[in-house]
Amino acid sequence: MIIFWRLLLSHLIADFTLQFDIVNRLKRQCVWGMLLHCMTHFVVSAALTWPYLSLTWVKIGPFEVSGWWALAIMLIVHFGVDELRVYSMKGLGYRDGTLSFLVDQLLHFYVLFMISPILIPAGNTRIAEKWIAIAAMMVLVTDFTTVLIYFIEKDLFGKEFPRFDEKYFLIFERVVLWAFFFVAGYWWLPFAAAWTFQIFYVRNRRIIDLSKMNVGLSVVITIALGVCTRYIYYGSF
Repeated sequence: MIIFWRLLLSHLIADFTLQFDIVNRLKRQCVWGMLLHCMTHFVVSAALTWPYLSLTWVKIGPFEVSGWWALAIMLIVHFGVDELRVYSMKGLGYRDGTLSFLVDQLLHFYVLFMISPILIPAGNTRIAEKWIAIAAMMVLVTDFTTVLIYFIEKDLFGKEFPRFDEKYFLIFERVVLWAFFFVAGYWWLPFAAAWTFQIFYVRNRRIIDLSKMNVGLSVVITIALGVCTRYIYYGSF
């Protein structure tokens, strides 16, 4: 499932890392902004799956769908799903929150799975290539977690999207904590524990204004992803 995991990484990069605030605003304001967002997905996906684009990915009845056509399908469906989400908010008054965010992501993941062929090299498994999996984990630790926690706090407390300093301070804290899971042996345990203590110390000292939920979820999610990353990197915990 090499292609699926590469598409998943491309989705995470395009939907989070490269979806800057201005792109997020534009896609909610006009069709051209939405097209820009979806074309970013197409370009990143094509770049990461370039060696496989001329191959047949899936068959629909008698028709063989190559990688290029599969990405075109992805582009059209992604455009439709995101436009529907925007319409539900602007036209139907539906409140954008954690549930709509997770449903939106699951739909995108499902589409990527449906257009991906099952190509497993000899001796390999269905797990992603190591560098692809680690890169995906890093995006999950950084931008994905920021957005997820924002929606949770928005639903519970009506919180606004984090300011620049709050957003990137916590991204830095999460990345450093996540990086300790690459340390060989058991040294990662005291390093990770000490950094976790430091995160809560900064919060309690009010060096930067962070909610308990934000810090707590950041640590829990980062540790969970760190454990997964360590297994991917070393093949064990």
